[in-house]
Amino acid sequence: MLQLEIGWAQSIGKRDYQQDGVAKMVWPNGFALAVLSDGMGGAVHGEIASQEILKGFTDSFCSSEEDDLDVRLHDSVLATNNHLARYIEAEPQCHGMGGTLVATAFTGEHLYWASVGDSPLWLLRDDLITRINQDHSKKAELQQLVAAGMMAEEEIAVHPQRNQLTSAVMGFAIESIDVNHLQLQSGDLLLLASDGVETIPDKDLLALCQTLVDEHSVQDIAEQIIAFVEHFDREYQDNATVIVLKFSPPPAAETEQGTAA
Repeated sequence: MLQLEIGWAQSIGKRDYQQDGVAKMVWPNGFALAVLSDGMGGAVHGEIASQEILKGFTDSFCSSEEDDLDVRLHDSVLATNNHLARYIEAEPQCHGMGGTLVATAFTGEHLYWASVGDSPLWLLRDDLITRINQDHSKKAELQQLVAAGMMAEEEIAVHPQRNQLTSAVMGFAIESIDVNHLQLQSGDLLLLASDGVETIPDKDLLALCQTLVDEHSVQDIAEQIIAFVEHFDREYQDNATVIVLKFSPPPAAETEQGTAA
């Protein structure tokens, strides 16, 4: 059973409000849940939406008795959406609000996730950085057109719909939900992030984490990632939040005990 360390950090960027939210839970048996929501910046009350999404999800997930984690995560997303619908019905001024959701559950050997929207979940393994969850955004669709030779890469940067979500938690039918899982390896690093962290190119994000991972805590890694985002000093920098998950071998005593048993 791998050990998990969690760290997180965030920046408000150049926005007036912090619309990213984080929830973390670790149980005595080593099971852990990490959730991130990014309120929709172009809609009303994104800061409320992200907090209500976190509340709806954690309440549903923690009260569920479903053993199949793929099903449990999927059902919790639907319950979260229903929670948001009820909140908006009670608070009509919040009509139109919503956000992204990326949730991970760690069981000791596997990582399960569910996501809606464009908030990335990156796996850093074997000198590679890979986004492992789906990107529910117009930008992702445009990139597919580029790959098919139907559009030029330069056109994406000026496309008026490039930042538009194709799926989000808003209290009505969710267009797409990504649910999946993977077998973890010792040394894996997982990053849950809001899209504000994408200010850092993937190769630079990988290089930064590789430089820090052996001699710094996961909290240091999270803080250095956010400091790097702020270093770019982008005029329209979005809120940026990252949760860092590091998976390591169990302590030597536990390993020896397990072998002897």
